[in-house]
Amino acid sequence: MTKQIQSDAASQAVPCLLIPTQGKSLLLPNVTVAEVVGYTEPRPLENAPAWFLGFMFWRGEQIPVLSYELANQEVQVSKTVSARIAVMNGSGTHNRLPFFAVVVQGIPRMVRVGSEDVEQSQENLGPAEAMAVKTALGKAYIPNLPYLESLLTKVI
Repeated sequence: MTKQIQSDAASQAVPCLLIPTQGKSLLLPNVTVAEVVGYTEPRPLENAPAWFLGFMFWRGEQIPVLSYELANQEVQVSKTVSARIAVMNGSGTHNRLPFFAVVVQGIPRMVRVGSEDVEQSQENLGPAEAMAVKTALGKAYIPNLPYLESLLTKVI
């Protein structure tokens, strides 16, 4: 019976990615991330907010690129040599936004996370953060994707 309980708990774990950003990691379900690609300089848009870095072409589509740190009202430092771009699947709420991209600072790590693996952390969050959590791999932040999408729809 113990094996059955352990097996059930393991099957309820969600495959996730720990994605490094400047000074923290984001925790996202795998299905949220379409692909992580090498960094290329986005094509800027005139008079755009600082957090909006511009557009990039991905699989034949032009998609918007943002700085998570600046969208979260943090200071952004220069890109590192390990910078990448994480292409996110849109939520489907905004027809004009099937995908968007976020600059990240390294290669994501795959993890399986169950509800028993996550403990909510009580701390002040930025507007782009839905929740801070403690995992076996350390502290991570669950991004507020609807907020990021709403920012982008105001610009594109």
